[in-house]
Amino acid sequence: MINSVNGKQSGAYELRTNWPPYTYRDYPDIAPETYKAFLEFLETENTSKKLMELQPWVSICDSKCSFCYFPTTATSKAHLEPYLAALKKELDMYSKTKYLQTSLFDEIVLGGGTPSVLSADQMIDLIEYCKARFNTVDDYFIKVTGSSKSFDQHKIVKLAEYGAFQMDMGAQTLDNNLRKAFCLPDPAEHVIEAIKLARKLGMCVCVDILYNLPGQTMESWVDTLKKCIELDVEVDVYALEVVPGTILDRQIKEGKMPPPGDVDYETQMYLTAYKMLTDAGYKAVGHDRFSREPWHFKESCLNGWPFAAQLTTGAGCFMGYFERYSYSNLEDINEYMAAVNAGRLPINRISESTPEEMMRKVMTRLYLRLPVDKVEFREKFGKNPEDAFGPQLERLVEKGLLTIDDKEIKITKLGDIWKGNIAWEFADNPRAKNMLK
Repeated sequence: MINSVNGKQSGAYELRTNWPPYTYRDYPDIAPETYKAFLEFLETENTSKKLMELQPWVSICDSKCSFCYFPTTATSKAHLEPYLAALKKELDMYSKTKYLQTSLFDEIVLGGGTPSVLSADQMIDLIEYCKARFNTVDDYFIKVTGSSKSFDQHKIVKLAEYGAFQMDMGAQTLDNNLRKAFCLPDPAEHVIEAIKLARKLGMCVCVDILYNLPGQTMESWVDTLKKCIELDVEVDVYALEVVPGTILDRQIKEGKMPPPGDVDYETQMYLTAYKMLTDAGYKAVGHDRFSREPWHFKESCLNGWPFAAQLTTGAGCFMGYFERYSYSNLEDINEYMAAVNAGRLPINRISESTPEEMMRKVMTRLYLRLPVDKVEFREKFGKNPEDAFGPQLERLVEKGLLTIDDKEIKITKLGDIWKGNIAWEFADNPRAKNMLK
């Protein structure tokens, strides 16, 4: 099958990669000298002048989807109150540092596994705890992540009354046969009911949906997209990644589940989503989102990359970064609580980027559908992007994936399909060769 965008063949690479470089998967295990340097950095003033996002993670779920690779703990195995106490202690540790005391936040996001397993009062208490210890702008936003199974009517109403701006849900698919096959916790009708209530109460709703699931037909995919558009939700569109060690990985290896479709089928599904959503007035923003909400195009956590910061806390969190430092936390909930209760930041991996690595990270803005500002690049690194990455840029422009003018570098509509591969073009990482075939 040949896919095309504006008449150009979309097959710029043999395989599509949907995960960029310079993420927690590449962080080294924590070393004493790096941990010490990070603590010293936290005692410096935040001079970036960029607004931040605060993410306390509740890495606890009431069920496990078969494709999920997130480090989460089942509700039955977790003691919520001791975990929340440890989470607050970690937040306290960060709040007492000079860097955080001189930082300003415009978003508080309850993330992780499924924060909606908490009661409404517990969620609101955690948000209030954050507000009391960190500096927020007057018009900050509150987002809460969860599952439609545990986002019951009482919680949605109470969060809306409290002032939560956005409810994020991992819908994944609205096809009940697929929901059952991949161990999603409730029927599509329940997901739709929760969305309708939140929208009626004035909340923005953002749903994750997956494509190229084993057994997923184009008709099923189109039906899910149509329903999302009709429900007036923001949509994060993700290609399925079968991660080794997941239930789905085992099922495929044992022949109990077919493999996902090939790169042509996956690309065609993405192009279908792109056309349907943009025709409906959505715009592509961030790594995988399609939105009609103006705020999503201004979010500091997105536009500030990689020179801003995002405080992420909780067991298994892996999206935390402070300028040149990026970190992830201990995944096991008991190890996490033990570290915090011993007075240590519960970090298990941390990376300190060199100036050259920061230069490469800037180019991953293209993965986020953001332009690379050539003036800012020159101010930061003393050279133009063309001087640093001439061969890569020339190759990507020739393929029709990028445009370059005097001010900035941007991905094209064709480049949007391959933004993950584009990011790897600038990585100094042994795995890059596998991503660029």
